[in-house]
Amino acid sequence: MWKVAWRNLWRNRTRTALSIAAIGLTHALLLVFMAINEAGYQSAEQSAVKTAGGQLLVHGSGYWQSLSSRHTVDHPTAVISTLEGMVGVEAVIGRVILQGLVSSSHGSSMVRLAGIDRQQEALQIDLGPYVTQGSFLDPADQAANPLVLGRGIIHDLELELGDRVVLTATDPQGEVTRALFRLTGILETGSDSYDEYAAYTTVEAAQRAFAMGERLTQIGVLLDQNAQPDAIRNRLQRLLGERADTLEVLTWAEAYPDLVGYIETDRGLGLVFAIVAFLVVGFGIANTFLMSVMERIRELGLLGALGLGPGKILKLVICEASCLGLTAVSLGVSLGAAVNYYLCAVGLDLKMFGDIEWDAGGIILSETVIHSSFDAASWIVASLVVLAVVLASSLYPAWRARRLEPAQAMRCFQ
Repeated sequence: MWKVAWRNLWRNRTRTALSIAAIGLTHALLLVFMAINEAGYQSAEQSAVKTAGGQLLVHGSGYWQSLSSRHTVDHPTAVISTLEGMVGVEAVIGRVILQGLVSSSHGSSMVRLAGIDRQQEALQIDLGPYVTQGSFLDPADQAANPLVLGRGIIHDLELELGDRVVLTATDPQGEVTRALFRLTGILETGSDSYDEYAAYTTVEAAQRAFAMGERLTQIGVLLDQNAQPDAIRNRLQRLLGERADTLEVLTWAEAYPDLVGYIETDRGLGLVFAIVAFLVVGFGIANTFLMSVMERIRELGLLGALGLGPGKILKLVICEASCLGLTAVSLGVSLGAAVNYYLCAVGLDLKMFGDIEWDAGGIILSETVIHSSFDAASWIVASLVVLAVVLASSLYPAWRARRLEPAQAMRCFQ
């Protein structure tokens, strides 16, 4: 049966080749899009973790909604010690984050000041290579209050390395405080949106300048690859006991719900695209097999007269569809794997199309090289779905072939 089906399939070589090419190319395109999208989602999640400050974020209760410096983590040493002793926690990073205003003789600019420990921060992201002038909080720098500003702020305020600027922010008591800083570095990440508000100093300088004592604004928690943020968060809250009521512990997804919504929406649109594409292909396949059946009415009638029952005729048409589907899926997987291998190894640099920058859910995605991510399970499922579409498209032509009366079919085209 399968041998006969394969030979029948290639009676009209042009039509069969075009059908296989259409299905195979569509399948390959689907696989490549799936791989690129998945890699994009992973990149977006990594960017969100870096932007947020960790997979888990510990703040004073109410901080993330108001971003007010009045909400701090008091006596953070105990919280940090608890986190460092937990299984699944890779690193704990303390920060002071303030919304403020940096001023010079040429004007003022809004900034997000982050007081950090450079060595700790480098465990998540090392901004040192992005400093085009000066240094990134070099311990050898003798400045009491060093400050690194983004290129956009430097341009707006017409600053030069070594200039002194005044930074104004609200301290934990709600008092407006001004402190003098010296510009020791200029940051240029390539993201204009980021470089227009980024400001960095040391944790000690920020605590000293804004009367914070030992208090921190944020404790970022980096987790092992297999650790579950929700499970770690629940365990931390149990260990802290009553102290947990004065803190808020957020996962990166809770900190950036817009990004989660963006990813879910994009996945939904990708599914709609795949459904529409294969509906079109499915109708094309149904039309192809229906034409094949109508062209072979007399032949099928003769087979029926020779004793080939309706069930076997149905099986013959479905076998032909299976041969077509398996060949097309094999072609699609081969082409998709070749393109995916190239994108995994080399990638596609979008800079050739000009300066490109995306803002997804509040996260700046400055990566311009498109890569892909191979997921065997999703490729197998997609291939099975394609094969099912091909078989489903052949059911109506197969049903028509099964209903042919041998005597009536034999009189066709005489």
